[in-house]
Amino acid sequence: MVIAEEAIKVMRTDSISDGVFGEMFIPGYHPLKLFTVEDDWRMNLLGVSCIPAGTYLLRRTIYLKHKYETFEITGVRGRKRCLIHPANTEEDVKGCIGVGLRRGKITVPFDEDTGALRPLKEAVVESQPAFHQFMIAMTGYDERHIIISWSPAIPNPEPV
Repeated sequence: MVIAEEAIKVMRTDSISDGVFGEMFIPGYHPLKLFTVEDDWRMNLLGVSCIPAGTYLLRRTIYLKHKYETFEITGVRGRKRCLIHPANTEEDVKGCIGVGLRRGKITVPFDEDTGALRPLKEAVVESQPAFHQFMIAMTGYDERHIIISWSPAIPNPEPV
């Protein structure tokens, strides 16, 4: 099937207390591998859950909050404005997919009022350069399919 050959693939490889982490593969002339961060699975609740596994259509759009071009994952049941954008931790995504060049650990504020820091948190890092590479790989595309799946090595938390 043509969709599977040309589709971007996100394979979730870890579901831990710090979020859902995976790898994004973008086929093409220069295939690209990025790392992803998403919210935990919370029954597809708007703004707090990762996207259900499935095949979706990416559409070029503008990220209105920050006024830059990106891609929206369309067709997610009960959801809208699921974007791909720079992000380091699950706190940064609110139902979207964040990309980075590699996995790592960062310190994040525990409390926005006090600024107290908590211990290192699992993250994807170098998110701005990763997003830039993603957008370069998407040059010439206004739409493209994306297949999101769970690795067979981890339990799929979604109801069957």
